[in-house]
Amino acid sequence: MLAAVAAVTLSACSGDREYLDYRGVSMATPCKAFVDSMTRQGLVVDTSNHEKGTVVFLKPGSVMQVIVKAQNDTIVSIQESYEATYNDSTRQLFQTMREQLIKELDMNPYMPVNTEDHREARFKTKKGIVTLVLENTYTPRLDLLYESRNDDSK
Repeated sequence: MLAAVAAVTLSACSGDREYLDYRGVSMATPCKAFVDSMTRQGLVVDTSNHEKGTVVFLKPGSVMQVIVKAQNDTIVSIQESYEATYNDSTRQLFQTMREQLIKELDMNPYMPVNTEDHREARFKTKKGIVTLVLENTYTPRLDLLYESRNDDSK
């Protein structure tokens, strides 16, 4: 009877892990299939270093860059970066993306930094962590980071 209880407990704990979706594609997708999916969505591979597990995409006609990091063909993180020519555009983009993430993830973010020129919104879910960071300096920048880890240690 003890063995049966242990087996049931083990099977409950070892359920399939859930992954974040990025632009409609699961981060559980093998890296090559993920790259193929992103190119079908209009992104172009800028550089690729398979030994280090990194692929960099650009979106033609846009200020967006996407960096995908993988380990053993498993996606670990995806970072979107935007550079703008003036601060108001990145502030507006931050607000728009934050509102979209609130709806998509069905939760409010933890905001460890929330000033006029530096904001950070962190969404910690069972599937992973999504972090949105605004830095308005000489070159305004906005980063959106999807990580498949689900702990908050950095």
